[in-house]
Amino acid sequence: MILLITNLLVLRDWSRIGNGTLRVYVLDIGQGDSTLLVSPSGKQILIDGGPDLSALTELGKKLPLFDKHLELLILSHPDKDHISALPEVLRRYNVERVMLTGVEHDLGQYQDVIEEIEKQNIPVIWPERETDIAFGDGLILDIIWPDSSEFDPQMETNQSSIVLRALYKEHSILFTGDIDDEIEQRILQTGADVRSDILKVAHHGSRTSSSTGFLLAVDPELAVISVGENNSYNHPHPFITKRFQTLGIATKSTIEEGTVAIELR
Repeated sequence: MILLITNLLVLRDWSRIGNGTLRVYVLDIGQGDSTLLVSPSGKQILIDGGPDLSALTELGKKLPLFDKHLELLILSHPDKDHISALPEVLRRYNVERVMLTGVEHDLGQYQDVIEEIEKQNIPVIWPERETDIAFGDGLILDIIWPDSSEFDPQMETNQSSIVLRALYKEHSILFTGDIDDEIEQRILQTGADVRSDILKVAHHGSRTSSSTGFLLAVDPELAVISVGENNSYNHPHPFITKRFQTLGIATKSTIEEGTVAIELR
């Protein structure tokens, strides 16, 4: 019986290692954000850690049982609904590198993250528009925002959100954190290429984001919204969901589907 259970666990884990595709999981963690990317060769990138510890549970469902390694951990910005599980993620997983902006914030979980990074001597990557991150298997992270030349440590946390495109073959996914329409316009003014097949919708579908001009520039086929059911913010805002509908952009949300899983070949 023990051998049978072990074999079943091995088979389960074998199905989760790199399989030559890019797998993206927008995790079902309530009113917040946490996304796992698994590269074609099985490299694992976590973007944000949700509003509580549920991201740990979801990670356990998607990663091999005995695999406690993350090649990259990205904190888009240090708000509670994006960071809460990350101190524990850093304690339980072997994190190879961390990307963050360095924006100032007195949130306790943020201080815990910084302390764990320093305690474990984990290398920190600062976002730079001119520097892409390549994983050697076709997956490239193209940094869009912010850039050190325009970054202010005292800027509002949502506006400091890391924006990046995950590129694989002819596919692209744009991750936008919680940026608002002001930052969307500033990004467009930089001339950055934001065209993407899939858009991870900014700020959970808030009315202050997803401006028409920005959506036209991105021109996605699919928009994915991470959001909690019956949340007090009225996310996603009906005005924004109507805008997606008007522009012919299909939408998926974690309210309707739970974890949204996308596989790109």
